Amino acid sequence: MMLITFWLCLALICYVYLGYPILITTLGWLRQRHVRAGSIYPEVSLIVCAYNEADVIGRKIENCLSLQYPADLLEVIVVNDGSTDGTQEVLKQYADRPGVKILDSPFRQGKAAAMNRAAAVAKGEVFVFSDARAIYRVDSLKKLVRNLRDPEVGCVNGNRTLYKNKSPIFGSERSYWSYEAYIKTMETQCGSTVSVSGAMIAIRASLFEPIPANLILDDAYLALQTLRKGFRVVYEPAAICFQSSASSTRDEALRRQRITAGRFQMLFNARELWPWNDKFAIFELLSHKIMRLFLPFFSAGLFVSSAALVLSPDTPEMALLVFEGQLIFGILALGGWISEKFGWNLGFLGISYYIASGNLASLSGFIRYSKGRHTVLWEKARRAE
Repeated sequence: MMLITFWLCLALICYVYLGYPILITTLGWLRQRHVRAGSIYPEVSLIVCAYNEADVIGRKIENCLSLQYPADLLEVIVVNDGSTDGTQEVLKQYADRPGVKILDSPFRQGKAAAMNRAAAVAKGEVFVFSDARAIYRVDSLKKLVRNLRDPEVGCVNGNRTLYKNKSPIFGSERSYWSYEAYIKTMETQCGSTVSVSGAMIAIRASLFEPIPANLILDDAYLALQTLRKGFRVVYEPAAICFQSSASSTRDEALRRQRITAGRFQMLFNARELWPWNDKFAIFELLSHKIMRLFLPFFSAGLFVSSAALVLSPDTPEMALLVFEGQLIFGILALGGWISEKFGWNLGFLGISYYIASGNLASLSGFIRYSKGRHTVLWEKARRAE
């Protein structure tokens, strides 16, 4: 029994981290579904939802207005979701600014409610949703919407890039996002990606439907909604926005916990939310997103089974190698934790610590969801500047 558990857990972990990226790369080369992109300028509503963003919201609005896009075809809608830090006072300065519309909510209702409120008054043919702390490169908007020249494309996700900063996890987080960007590129070549970031996501207004009030992952909902309606979701690496990395592993863990809770919510509501009309997208969803939810359990199963096999009379050589590898990985992750505590450069220790903390955050997110402690009110991770 332990031998079966060992090989099963090892195979599942290897598939998630290595097998799926290799498989989707191969399929991307074979399928080669290109996007028929071209220069177009639809009317765009750029929507920013803000909660306690007084320190950045002015800069964000100025950034939106500076984009290389016809001013008469761009409206900027900012929704203040019950901020208590002076965000409302900053927004008052833009109330009469041409091309800017301010919506104020005295009570915090969550990002989904804020997005719905903005979409209800938006006039654009395309809705672009953005985070307040995501700064767009000046040519990003036109490069984002050019993909919508292809009538099969319904949703486009931009390239979230990290500012170089002094955060101890900058290198690890940058590596993770580069890994994700590669997978999204290959998925797009296969037809559609199932991974999107709320920092820069465009959707045809005709495809948008109000996001359920209790939903945690609004960006994932937009992508699944598009796929359910038979349209493609694609990744545009040339549409770049910049954000700072999390200030610490703990801050990043807060984000991962919320994402995990949201994915479990979507898993348990798969009948209503998943794009069952697109079998390949279901395969991507399971391989790219859902199996990652169970990595803490696969890892625990591998550790227990390999330890049991090492203690048995006839220890398989592979079990011994894997057990020793896990111990080394754990020591490296512990070294990363100690290095961060003392403010040292994490270096290569950061990757092990980032992966280990991510799995622990996923486990915490699962517990949080199973106990009903999840919430649609997003918890902001502190960002390094």
